Amino acid sequence: MKTPKIHPLKIHFEIPVSPQFKLPRFVYLFIVGGEKLHLIDSGVVAAMSQITDFLYKINREISEVENIFLTHSHPDHIGAAPLIQQKSECKIFAPKEETNWITNPELQFQQRPVPGFFDLVAGPVKVDQIFEDEEIISVEKNITLQVFSTPGHSAGSTSFFLTEQKVLFSGDAILLPGELPVFENVNQYLHSIEKIKQINPEIIYSSWDAPKSKKEIPVLLEQSKNYILNIQKSVRQVANNFQEVRSIDFCKVVLKTLGQNENLANPLLLTSFLACLKE
Repeated sequence: MKTPKIHPLKIHFEIPVSPQFKLPRFVYLFIVGGEKLHLIDSGVVAAMSQITDFLYKINREISEVENIFLTHSHPDHIGAAPLIQQKSECKIFAPKEETNWITNPELQFQQRPVPGFFDLVAGPVKVDQIFEDEEIISVEKNITLQVFSTPGHSAGSTSFFLTEQKVLFSGDAILLPGELPVFENVNQYLHSIEKIKQINPEIIYSSWDAPKSKKEIPVLLEQSKNYILNIQKSVRQVANNFQEVRSIDFCKVVLKTLGQNENLANPLLLTSFLACLKE
């Protein structure tokens, strides 16, 4: 049996947190190569040239992209999708809970104003197919993806399990210890960590991290769970002595408590911290 090749591409970009400070970031997208090409996420706008250059090096072309599977709707995952779609006429698969943000980036920016948003996203994405939890998608011979809903980071966050190789593409479902705490629901997040344990992959390909082997995965998941529980504990401790929790000042104090740069305080992180105050 010929197994597909998985090509991780690390895409670097910047978020202008303030006029004086740009936050360097990166995201991984994944090219699954078989008879055709299939992408897990698309990266930001700037990823388009990197994808094209990489495919040229392996004697493939952007026109061969058959599908893009989006783990969720955030700009670093959907940014180049409309450009790739224009070049290849590929199908876009997306989670139902976040389709509005994918097809209407202006709406996403209104509701989730990431600095520099429109430098990261090329435009609206036409979604061809919505998937369901545990749905099995026969992509092509020897490439079968099983869909697993893994919310917490976002309402529709999804992981894809490549069954032939027991590989899990986890998107942003696993928050790395020390990373910026961006999430929407703590209980859903913890449930998703347990779900990933039950899937029991041989390898995890995360959007935020280098690939992790079967031996490394249990430690990674436990560290991630403990990290978010520590964030929740810290937020609640600060909130007990803070009059107005819906403020950037509250966000700054929590960041400082977590050992993070308080100058990174912004509405997105505040949303994460407020989620820690919900049961």
